[in-house]
Amino acid sequence: MNKNRLWMIGSLLIMALVLAGGYFVGVQPQLSAIADAETQKASVDDTNARNQQVLAQLKKDSADLPALKSKLAGLSASVPNGASIPSFVDQLNALYVTANVLCVDQAFADAVVYKPALPVAAPAQPAAGATSAPTATPTPTPSTPAAVPPVVNALITSQNFAAQPVTITVRGQYANILDFVNGLQKGSRLFLVTSFSTGPTTGTDAVPGSLDAKIAGYIYSLTEPQTGTGQPGGSAASAGTTAQASK
Repeated sequence: MNKNRLWMIGSLLIMALVLAGGYFVGVQPQLSAIADAETQKASVDDTNARNQQVLAQLKKDSADLPALKSKLAGLSASVPNGASIPSFVDQLNALYVTANVLCVDQAFADAVVYKPALPVAAPAQPAAGATSAPTATPTPTPSTPAAVPPVVNALITSQNFAAQPVTITVRGQYANILDFVNGLQKGSRLFLVTSFSTGPTTGTDAVPGSLDAKIAGYIYSLTEPQTGTGQPGGSAASAGTTAQASK
């Protein structure tokens, strides 16, 4: 092997080493940087796409905001934050005039904390392998519809919801009394009627045909967490306190 061939082989080796070094030192880092940039671009594009969806939803929610605020105002009036007895008395005073009845008495008892309804227990099943004793064939009876299960919500608890007993006695004609009860149930403040009774009026100056009607029920309110006093916060009304209607 002559010197020229050795020089040629050495030159080829040196060129190969230079090319390999140039690739690992210059080209390969550039390729890695390009790959990282493409990965970051894909991630940014994905984030932008999600942000566009969020923005579209926010625009839709913003368009619905007036309607949502109106609905919230109605719900807040129906079940206010706190007892809000004065505003409810104002509602009653207006309803007395509208229904053409006379307020004889109205009383607000202490608020009671909300107790979630318990689920109905399933009937017990016989043990495996047990043989039930024969029973006489029962007489067929008309079937009764199953009771509607109570509607519960995990967000409503005894810590943030209270019911306040209210008793109202009004005097007037029977049709007007029914109008009053109807307005009471459909007023801006949620009112649940639990009892209703009528009887002859005890007033000596009452219009002939007048009756005295006693309506009992509950109004509801959102409360602050209990502070250890045993009473729900924001529902201040002492037991038996009577609020006179202004005339």
